[in-house]
Amino acid sequence: VAALTTTQLAAVKSTAIAGLSSAQVGALTTGQVAALTTGQAGALTSTQMAAISSANLAVLTTGNVAALSTKAVAGLSSTNFATLSTGQVAALTNAQVGALTTGQVASLTTAQLAVVTTGQMGALTSTQLGAMTTTDVAALTTTQLAAISTAAISGLTTAQVGVLTTAQIGALSTVSVGALSSAQIGAFDSTDLAAMTTGDVAAISTKAITGISAANFATLSTGQIAALTTAQVGALTTAQVGALTTAQLAVVTTAQMGALSSTQLAAMTTTDVAALSTTQLAAVKSTAISGLTSSQVGVLTTGQVAALTTGQAGALTSSQLGAISSANLAVLTTGNVAALSAKAVAGISSTNFATLSTGQVAAL
Repeated sequence: VAALTTTQLAAVKSTAIAGLSSAQVGALTTGQVAALTTGQAGALTSTQMAAISSANLAVLTTGNVAALSTKAVAGLSSTNFATLSTGQVAALTNAQVGALTTGQVASLTTAQLAVVTTGQMGALTSTQLGAMTTTDVAALTTTQLAAISTAAISGLTTAQVGVLTTAQIGALSTVSVGALSSAQIGAFDSTDLAAMTTGDVAAISTKAITGISAANFATLSTGQIAALTTAQVGALTTAQVGALTTAQLAVVTTAQMGALSSTQLAAMTTTDVAALSTTQLAAVKSTAISGLTSSQVGVLTTGQVAALTTGQAGALTSSQLGAISSANLAVLTTGNVAALSAKAVAGISSTNFATLSTGQVAAL
């Protein structure tokens, strides 16, 4: 086999070339390999490709590389794959890229990665993407990262997410952001989160939003907080709600307030509760108002209490009424007094009950 002329070898039918044994392939000269036709290259098997030396691999034309079957490409050892020229890597078809082994993907050099096209990036699977080294992930251009399919983006490991630059994060599409998991979002640091557009923040899934640590949640800009959907707000952890700053709370919309549960409301700091506007407090669902703790009720202002809806007043518990001050009790409208449940009224201390106005008593 080694003695065959390039003309003789090139004359072998494509259907016959697959008959070469691994030993025969190993004996081929660089001249012979360089003379293979695209038809012959396309007929090579994964076993034959595994037997080809790096020196012979180097002389395969870009045309022949592109002609290799997906199975044959997968036969290349990771070591040899790393020796492919940038031209050869760029010549790989999207189908070939999609068939690469995780070992081959992990062996990509930064030089090879630099020539990977957006089409090739889009062909990567989540498993292949997860096999990339953190060095390679950090080296991806914003265009390359943006080309990764939504189905594949979930393959990024937390370590890979941790090395993404703010520019790369900013390049993610809202669809890609929406595919991120809670673990991936949890791997973002405050700087990474700051690089997210309000559109991206709104695109985070309800499951993923819970992955943001309380410390990082407190660093979100007021614009990002205002961009949260009611579904996202309803999914926030108690730690996240408890971490809200007064500046963040100031931009919380009535719709967002209405999405809070009783458990979430109970997680608010007394400072935040006292800072709620009357409009914000009035937007809290009647089913959630019962979540206010005695400490929270104790810091309510007369303006906030006066703004309570009859529905909210009707949901107050005996413990909450027991915690309300006489000053706040005095501003309860007669309509709200009449809306109080019998159990709630029984929670008013005798001292405070004696401060009720004649109008409030008459409304009972």
